Amino acid sequence: MMRMKKSQVDIISAIIIVIIALTLFSVAYFWGMPLIQKRQDTALVERAFRYFDPNNPNSIGKKIEYVANFGGEQSFSIDLDGIWILHPCNENSLENNSLLFTFSSKVSNVAPNLGWVPFSSNVNEIGKLGLDEPSVVFERADSTGDRYNITFKAWFRELENLDGSKGYKICLVQDPSGRKTSTAKYIKISKGDIKTVQKDGKSLTITEIKILLV
Repeated sequence: MMRMKKSQVDIISAIIIVIIALTLFSVAYFWGMPLIQKRQDTALVERAFRYFDPNNPNSIGKKIEYVANFGGEQSFSIDLDGIWILHPCNENSLENNSLLFTFSSKVSNVAPNLGWVPFSSNVNEIGKLGLDEPSVVFERADSTGDRYNITFKAWFRELENLDGSKGYKICLVQDPSGRKTSTAKYIKISKGDIKTVQKDGKSLTITEIKILLV
């Protein structure tokens, strides 16, 4: 039996090394990519949380409250791919007077398929002025295949004074030049009309906030 030439041995060794390298790469890719994707989506969910966090002065809820109190116009940007959904205050639905943002993720920071999870303990329909926030933030995660639809919601409720004689409410309305849904990464917030009505034996001041989804 003839001995293999050194050049042939070198070629075979090189081929074996390439095969081993490709195998190791495939294994690393197969196991590593899901972990990388989960880390990326974890950061994505954390970013979304900050955009809605009631303790963040630059959150969507605080921006809307600022315009309601001081007027003018504010822009709000979000560095995520998703869908904005506006439910105006005069809409006949369970979500009325709320602004939602939905996106897809491999991970969830709340228990999935359990409905809305509030950020605060007091989610009463009417809060107390000076004690409660006008906006209440919720989050939910709904399974879809191997992913989750993560949705954050900022809902605006009525606040009344301690003796219940006066109430105040931020009323989200659709800007006439905008839409109720949008995939844009920014929205515009502006102050609309202010009116006072009598409701349930008290004087209720309603401040309209126009939401422009483009």
